Amino acid sequence: MIGKNIRYYRQMKNMSQMELAQCIGLNKMAVSNYENDKRTPDSATLSKIAEALDVSLAKLLATYDEGLAIAHGAFRKYASITKTMKELILGSVDRYLSRLFSLVCVFGDAVLGPIPEIEQVCADSFEKAGQHLREILGLSINGPIGNITDILENKGYIICPINIKIDGFSGNSGTVNGRPYIAVNTTMSAERQRFTLIHELAHLVFTFTDEQNEERMVDGIAGAFFLPEADLKRELGPKRRDIRGDLRFIQREYSVSMASIIMRAYQTGIISHETYEITQKWINANGLRKDERSGIQPEESHMLEQLTLRAVAEEEITVSRATELLERPFMEVRKLCFGGA
Repeated sequence: MIGKNIRYYRQMKNMSQMELAQCIGLNKMAVSNYENDKRTPDSATLSKIAEALDVSLAKLLATYDEGLAIAHGAFRKYASITKTMKELILGSVDRYLSRLFSLVCVFGDAVLGPIPEIEQVCADSFEKAGQHLREILGLSINGPIGNITDILENKGYIICPINIKIDGFSGNSGTVNGRPYIAVNTTMSAERQRFTLIHELAHLVFTFTDEQNEERMVDGIAGAFFLPEADLKRELGPKRRDIRGDLRFIQREYSVSMASIIMRAYQTGIISHETYEITQKWINANGLRKDERSGIQPEESHMLEQLTLRAVAEEEITVSRATELLERPFMEVRKLCFGGA
């Protein structure tokens, strides 16, 4: 486990094995041996590594559940992400799942709810597929949808928050011990987080033909999930030449991005391609592509924190162990456990 910790924090520091080796006065092979658990650093070397990586010894020595059957999905369109970045992302997912299941082992699998029974079906249209997702999540066929993280977790899905700013990476999905997980990049806007969660759910639920563009299909399905055609036509009317004045109202009601609204309005025939292009250019010109300033609250998973605090309260783990699991300062965790909000 020490080797995995060294590699993880080195990658988080954006440092190469050679750079770390130079910092601690050893060669690259020594660092490689440590990271692959072929050798174990002595206490003095471990202290140097911790100092070079700007982490505590406790973090380098922390142990998590490694006996998990984790199957990661492919990165699909993220071909531009380097191998090192992919390792960092998947390493972060592994660490989160290991920390979470350390607590599941204490309380039992029931704390996660029943494992979702996913029967993959063919996706033949955005609208039908979006409605299917609403149905399997037990949601109404129309209307705005609340916190997606809470909805998915209550249905037995595991949400893995990944707090790493990597351009081009929004999310990924897979299984852990046969249970589906969805990883989401929490450095993105709230709108993108919500969209990504359903985008990844669509990857888990649907199959696609060789002729279909899978990424385009799951994007369209996610859009139809949040903004069903009937809802959008009720909000905008059957035909419009300009929808810019409506965007903010619909965005706040349905908690979606303006770009999604525009795309859905075009897909459902409410606006023409010309209006679609004009509106997209208007968004770009006003800086709304990068920051929509919507005020929508970000998606957050509190499962790991809640189970950790419960484990401390029931004296199943110590505050020190809680600090390792939450990867937060000791005094902050102690305050959370004994009277802090």
